[in-house]
Amino acid sequence: MRALNFIGMTLLMVLCVTTFTSCSDDEETVNNPNNIIGKWELTWTKGWELNDDGHKEYWDEADSGLYFVFKDDGTGYHYEDYGSNAYFNWELEGNQLSVTYTQFEGTDIYKVEELNSSTLKITSTDDDEVDTSTYKKIAG
Repeated sequence: MRALNFIGMTLLMVLCVTTFTSCSDDEETVNNPNNIIGKWELTWTKGWELNDDGHKEYWDEADSGLYFVFKDDGTGYHYEDYGSNAYFNWELEGNQLSVTYTQFEGTDIYKVEELNSSTLKITSTDDDEVDTSTYKKIAG
């Protein structure tokens, strides 16, 4: 009888450990979707693209001069230091950010790698390019 109780308790402990470790907070990259509201400045880019020879060219470097503004009504715009605004409607569902431009046809889909009150890290993926961009919030 003691052996059965020991085996039962052991199985219960294994089940509890498995349950608690499989529910990791690592999977939750968007802790509060409202954190996206505000003005964001590009600080870093990392990724690769295929060159004309079909070889991947990699980069991992500081970057600047690109800004995103997300408004709480689902609209926004982005611009470069010396460029005009590109207006869009945006939607954030889970870790997928959709940006649909209003001046021309096109929707960009980003995977949100990180979003908190100070950092936005998004990845865009195409057949010939993967780009992960990190932004810092400069206005709420």
